[in-house]
Amino acid sequence: MPHSGKSLLGAFSAPVYWLYRLWCRSLRYTEINRAAIENTTDQGRPVVLSLWHDELFPLIYLKRRLNIIALVSQSDDGDLLAGVLERMGLETARGSSSRGGVKALLAAARRMRESGICGCVTVDGPRGPRHEVKEGAIFLAARADAPIVPIRLFMERRKVFKSWDRFQLPLPFSRVSMVCADAYRVECDIRDPEAVARECRRLEEKLGALKAPELPPSPSLLLQLSQMFSWAMCRVGYGFALLLGKLGFSRIRSLARGLGSLLWTCLPKRRRLATESIARHLELSQATAESLARASFTHNARSFLESVLVPEFGLSHPLLDVERPDLLERLKRGERPSVITTAHLGAWELLASLLGDVSDHPRLTVVRTYKNKLMDYITTRLRSSHGADVIGHREAAFPVLRALRKNGYAAFLADHNTSRSEAFFLPFLGEEAAVNKGPAVLAVRAKALVWPIALIRDGDRYRIIIEEPLDTALLEGDAEEKALTVATFYTEANERMVRRAPDQWFWMHNRWKTKRVMDD
Repeated sequence: MPHSGKSLLGAFSAPVYWLYRLWCRSLRYTEINRAAIENTTDQGRPVVLSLWHDELFPLIYLKRRLNIIALVSQSDDGDLLAGVLERMGLETARGSSSRGGVKALLAAARRMRESGICGCVTVDGPRGPRHEVKEGAIFLAARADAPIVPIRLFMERRKVFKSWDRFQLPLPFSRVSMVCADAYRVECDIRDPEAVARECRRLEEKLGALKAPELPPSPSLLLQLSQMFSWAMCRVGYGFALLLGKLGFSRIRSLARGLGSLLWTCLPKRRRLATESIARHLELSQATAESLARASFTHNARSFLESVLVPEFGLSHPLLDVERPDLLERLKRGERPSVITTAHLGAWELLASLLGDVSDHPRLTVVRTYKNKLMDYITTRLRSSHGADVIGHREAAFPVLRALRKNGYAAFLADHNTSRSEAFFLPFLGEEAAVNKGPAVLAVRAKALVWPIALIRDGDRYRIIIEEPLDTALLEGDAEEKALTVATFYTEANERMVRRAPDQWFWMHNRWKTKRVMDD
C-alpha cells in the first residue's frame, strides 16, 4: 500500500532529528535569567514557556533539565516537527488555531496540572501574523494555573527564510542567547474576550522588551573547528568505552590485575605513600602493609576499569548481593529526601548504576570533575547511563537542594581530602582529617536522611552494604552543630567500611594532607 504524505514525513523524523542534534551541538549557548523558569519548576509547579515561532530552532537547549509538552499543529509539517520533538524527549499535544486547538490546549493543561510538566507555545504560530500573540498561551496558563515565562532566542549568525514568520536558522558554530523574562501570572477572566486581548498585548510587550545581550567577540573559525573536533573525539572515546564494557566482568578483572601491577611498578611515590599510610593507620608491619598496598593498587585499577561496566550493572544484576534488603527497600521508597555518602572503596564506580536504579525521583551523583575534557565526558556519560544526573561538586549546591526538595537522592564521595575552608577536622582511622562538610550542610538544610553505603567486592561477586540512616530532622543545635554531627556520622561510617575491606580502599590518595591551622 502506498505511503501517505504524513507517514513519509514521519519516516523522515529520525534522520532530521540526528541532523538537528548535530547542528545544535555546534552552537554555543548563553542563558540569561533561566532562574525565572527554575524558581517555579524546582517547587514542582509548571510554567508556560512562550516564544516566537521564528526563534523555535534552538529549542533543544530550552529542554535541558525540563520536562516539556509542546503544542504542535496538525499540519504535515507538524507531523515532522512532532516526530523530532518526541525523539528529543518532549511530549506533544497536536492542534492549532484552525484545527483541534481547544482539544490540544485542554490535554496539555491537564498534563501540566497532573504532573508538573511545563507547557511550550509558539505564541504567533502556526501561520501568524508574525510576532502577534494569539490566545493559546493565555488559555493554557489559565487552565493549568501556571505562570508564563516569555523567552527570546537571539542568534548571532543566522539564515532568515522568506516564510510568513521569517524563520531563523542559526548557522553552525554561531552563538545563541536564551533570554528569559520574569515569570508572571495571567490576571483575567478567560471568558472575557477583551481581557484576553489585553493579556495578549501584555505578553507581546514583555517579549518585545527582551533584548540580545552584549557578548564578547566570537572565537576564530579555527578555534571553533578545534572545539568540534574535541567533541567528536569525546563521542568516539565514549563509543570505545561502551565496546570495552562488552568484554564482561571476568575479562575486566584480568585487565585490572595487569594494570594494577603496572601502576605499582610505575608509581613509586604513590606506592610508598600507600604502604606508609596502611602501616601507620592500621598498625600493621611493613611487610603486611606492603602486601595490602599492592592489593589496593589492583582494586583501584579494577575500580577505574569497572566504569565501562556501569551500563551493564544494576540492582538486578546476578553478581550483586544485598546485605540489608530491608534498608534497600526503605531507601527505594523515597519517602524522604536522601543524601547517600560513600567512599573510594570497592566497586565505587558501579554505585552510579545502583543509584540510577533506585527510584524515578530526581537522582544526582556529585563528583570532582576531571581536568581532561575527554576523560570527564566519557566518565560522565557512563555514570549517568542509568538515569542519574552527574554534576561537578563546585556547582552542586542548588541542584542538590532542588532534587532533595522533591524527595530525591544525592550521592557524595565523602572520604577525599579537602580544603580548610570546606572542612570539619575529624578523626579518621586514628588521625585527624579534613572532612568535606558540603554533604552535611546540604543534608541539614533539606532535612534529609543520610545513608552510608558502599559496594565492596566479595571474590568475583559484589556486596552492597547499607547502614541505618541518620535523620537530620531530629538533630538538635544550630545549623553548624547539626552539620558537624552529620559529618561525624558519615566519617565514622566510612571508617567502619574501610576497616571491613582495607585492601579495597584508595590508599594511594593523600587523605591526611590538609592540616588544621593551630592558633599561636
